[in-house]
Amino acid sequence: MKRLLSDKVLRRLVLGNLLVAGLLGLATWLSLRANHQADLDLGVAVTRNQARSLSLELNAEMRLVDNALATVAGRYRSRSLEGADVAALALYEILQEQRALVPFVTALRVTDANGQVLQTANEDEPAFSVADRSYFDRARNTDRMVVSDPLVSHSFKKWAIVLARRLQSGDGDFQGIVYAVVAAEHFQSLFRRQAFGPDSAIALRSDKDLLVARYAAGDPQPMAGIGGSEVSGEYHRALADDRELGWYITPTLLDGVERITAYQRLAGYPLTVFTGLGTESYLAGWRASAWRAWALTGLSIALIALGSVSLYLLQQRERVARIRLAELLRQQELFIDNDLIGMARLRERRLLWTNQAMQRMLKRPAGELQGTSARILYPDEETYERSGELAYGALRSGGKCHTQMQLQTRDGSLLWVDVSGAGLADGESIWVFVDIDALKRGEQAAQHQALHDVLTGLANRRALQARLQRALAQASGPGQLAVCFMDLDGFKQVNDTEGHDAGDEVLRIIARRLTTQARETDCVARLGGDEFVLLLDKLASAEDALQVMQRCLASICQPIRLHGGATVQIGASMGVALNAAREDATQLLQRADEAMYAAKRAGKGRIVLAGG
Repeated sequence: MKRLLSDKVLRRLVLGNLLVAGLLGLATWLSLRANHQADLDLGVAVTRNQARSLSLELNAEMRLVDNALATVAGRYRSRSLEGADVAALALYEILQEQRALVPFVTALRVTDANGQVLQTANEDEPAFSVADRSYFDRARNTDRMVVSDPLVSHSFKKWAIVLARRLQSGDGDFQGIVYAVVAAEHFQSLFRRQAFGPDSAIALRSDKDLLVARYAAGDPQPMAGIGGSEVSGEYHRALADDRELGWYITPTLLDGVERITAYQRLAGYPLTVFTGLGTESYLAGWRASAWRAWALTGLSIALIALGSVSLYLLQQRERVARIRLAELLRQQELFIDNDLIGMARLRERRLLWTNQAMQRMLKRPAGELQGTSARILYPDEETYERSGELAYGALRSGGKCHTQMQLQTRDGSLLWVDVSGAGLADGESIWVFVDIDALKRGEQAAQHQALHDVLTGLANRRALQARLQRALAQASGPGQLAVCFMDLDGFKQVNDTEGHDAGDEVLRIIARRLTTQARETDCVARLGGDEFVLLLDKLASAEDALQVMQRCLASICQPIRLHGGATVQIGASMGVALNAAREDATQLLQRADEAMYAAKRAGKGRIVLAGG
């Protein structure tokens, strides 16, 4: 019987088909692995940024409480020089004053030297003692503020932590402690506003690994686990390597959900914040893409394998060989002219052939592409030249090329594609194009979210820090730029009377007003809560900065008409700090923050310029 192909040619063809199948599988695996790692790296960056942002916000609250307790202790000691009765009478006035500066604490109280809580005039609770609490003895023996383990409050019967300082008379005798109670519900409310994703979680733990507070989206038992130390082995390994900050991936023992978890310790306080992003929902898009890619690759490999078997059988009988050969050609045509993977053959950067998927991607008919320059694929001449140098340089050195780029379609829009190329004989090359536009745009959206506040769209703390560092590096001398720290006055009353949705609406309106009043070269950022920062550069004098902030203050103070029909009005306290010689970003932000608190203490609703 006549054979269609010689055994030598048949073996070469079978080996070639096996090589093509192997290359397809390898290319799919490498592409999916790279995309998975990129998604994972982005998820780690997002959770680490959120942990950093939350740690700074919680650190600011701890510092506010610390300052309030230190103020009470210091002023009590000063008044005690005038007599114990004078100090006792002044103590309640001092407590009321400082209580207004830390509205998020549940209670601010003092005890006598025996731990008995001194009741105020407006309190009708039964008398009780905290002498049995460990923080009482710890506060007695140190000049620093102490932070308790999570406990159930004597008076409120809810989970909380206690921040305490000792009280001393003018001659140094121990007189008791002043302490603040911060309820776990406060942290949960803060975490709820910061959480994103259907299976995300945020937690706060002490240095003893005790759970202080936790919020998980959809968790019906928000108080479950508080006070306990149920943590995973990955938790211990990560914190053993670096106690201050880091990340790990593991199922959470409290609910069994696997998360990308990042953590950061509060500077100066024995607390660590943990933020978790659930891998099930976060990587769902990548898994769907992986299934589609492997399905297409498996189909392609199956077709190639079927073609090889068919070709082998062609050697057996001539009539069967013709049928098998026709089937193979048809299957190869189906593989080449698929609707998902674009293919093109080029010689000297001119298009010799394109398949249907390529024509669909570019929104161009075959006649418009046949024989034309590859320049038609690129948005501009520079991109065309640069891509040619990189691609053909890789073909000459390694015989193949793999990259990601943007192609221009017929209507002028840009399309992200994953490109693989291989050199052929006679100067020709074959190129495979996979549409990854949706994936790339999703990555860009996630990167935008990592640098911007979710509620207002303003720059977040991470973006502000980077912008400030660049501005300091480019400043020609002191006084060239200013950091303006502001905190809204009366915002808590809006939240309490109108609700958190109204509060969020106010924050968005204030963000728009600040953006309108700022100059084009300025940066407006929200650090969390009701704190905003303006970075002003290219200043001629401090007066330029004050003029901008006066406009901003006037704009903030304008009445706000809410969607619900109510009209509210708030103010702001602002601190302005000009850059000084050899000053870094942290120091400049700190001076602006201190100037803002000086404005608060001076009566609010004003602007204070920090001293040099």
